[in-house]
Amino acid sequence: MRIEAGVGSFSLLLRMMVALDYHLVGLARGKTLSEQIGNRRRNLRLSKADLADRAGVTRTTVSALEGGRGSVASLMKVLGFLGTKAMRRRKPQMIPLIPINSAERDKRFTPEHFLDVLDQIWGSIDIDPCAHPESPVRARRLITLQDGGDGLRDDWSGRLAFVNPPFSRAISWLQRADEMWSAGKVEIVVALVPARTDGNYFHDRLSKVCDIALLRGRFHFSRGEGQQDRATRAPFPLMVVIWGANTSELAHFERLCSCVWIARDGARHRSKKMTVAKNEIELGRSDLVDIALPSERASISPRKQTHNDYR
Repeated sequence: MRIEAGVGSFSLLLRMMVALDYHLVGLARGKTLSEQIGNRRRNLRLSKADLADRAGVTRTTVSALEGGRGSVASLMKVLGFLGTKAMRRRKPQMIPLIPINSAERDKRFTPEHFLDVLDQIWGSIDIDPCAHPESPVRARRLITLQDGGDGLRDDWSGRLAFVNPPFSRAISWLQRADEMWSAGKVEIVVALVPARTDGNYFHDRLSKVCDIALLRGRFHFSRGEGQQDRATRAPFPLMVVIWGANTSELAHFERLCSCVWIARDGARHRSKKMTVAKNEIELGRSDLVDIALPSERASISPRKQTHNDYR
């Protein structure tokens, strides 16, 4: 294609980026590349004439690019300055200009060792409302987009729901989980999500009704075939949000996964949980699961197969 060879119109490139759900990371904020160019120029406190002079184009060309017009060849000249020379001045913020496809980015599958932890505490998973055909999660009921289902629309059911949602829509899935639990559709919900604790929903709702564990280290997700490597390491910290669990179950979770609990309702009943843990569960640091380096974790007994394997 002409675009792939660096030839063609910028407007066509923008349409292709929307169709492919691609976005350049590390330039500046903006819904489109043209907006990012304008915001990057303003961040550097450059006039259009200044940018034109440094990039070797005309002021009219800069105006056209910021308006979503012009040629790909001119775009590359401008990005050659904005995306490399200018960013070298701010080394701590250097981020490669790489395209990210949100559909691929959201394919982070739960590793087997974490599923083993859930099985030891709560037993079989009754429903995975955001299931994927390649995911290793085995549940009695799977809601998949591929089969026409939608966990954000369809009702949930059963005792235990496990949610490892597309992280690009994590808040929507947390709201849905809270809705289904509050309505009594499920008894317990366990959600594995990025540890984003600065949002209004976290402060106004989750911190008041859920038990929230901040996981130690960085998680290694699974690929479709269940393999893990450095490329599957989460670039952000994670937390486990739990609705409906009792103190004994939470203490058991803390025994198996190294974590720190976030206080709920001002003063967390952590001392009660630790009493339960000490009296009812024989604590031992040697059996903590290191989620950051699965190869170094202590072995966990294989997850019991108490239901049919749907995958």
